[in-house]
Amino acid sequence: MLKVAAVTLSLLLSAAISGALRAQAPSDVFTRFESGKPGQGTVKITQDVNIRNLVNLHASQQRKMNGIKGYRICIYLGSGQEANKKADQERAKFISRYEDVKSYKRFEYPYFKVYVGDFRTKSEALRFLKKIERNYSDEAFIREDIIAFPD
Repeated sequence: MLKVAAVTLSLLLSAAISGALRAQAPSDVFTRFESGKPGQGTVKITQDVNIRNLVNLHASQQRKMNGIKGYRICIYLGSGQEANKKADQERAKFISRYEDVKSYKRFEYPYFKVYVGDFRTKSEALRFLKKIERNYSDEAFIREDIIAFPD
C-alpha cells in the first residue's frame, strides 16, 4: 500500500512540474519567435549563439527591473500635512483630462509626487509636456524612470 502511494505521489508531482514548466513563457526570446502558431507563418532565426545569449541576458535583466528605462513627467510635488490629499486631487484632475495616459502617485521622502506617462524617449516626453503645459506650466518637469513595459 505504501509503495502504491509513493508511486501515485511521484506521478502527481511530475505532472504538476511538467504543467508548471509548460505554463511559463520560454526564457529564450528567439524560441518564442520561432514557435509557430496555427494559421501563421514560421520564422527561422540563424545567428551566433553568443548573440542569442546576450539578447536573452538583456531580456532577463529587463524583467528583473520590472520595466525598462524611460521617462515620466512629474506634474505635482509637495510636502506637508495636506500633500498626500493634494497629490490625490492632482492625479484625479489629470486622469479626468487624459484618461488614456497612465499616472502614478509616489512618496519619495519628504515629498508626495505625481508622475504621468510611460515614455520610451525624451522627445516623446517633451511632446506630451508641450501638450499639457497650459495646465502644468511651472510645475511639470521630465525625469528618467523605470517605466512599464509597452503593451
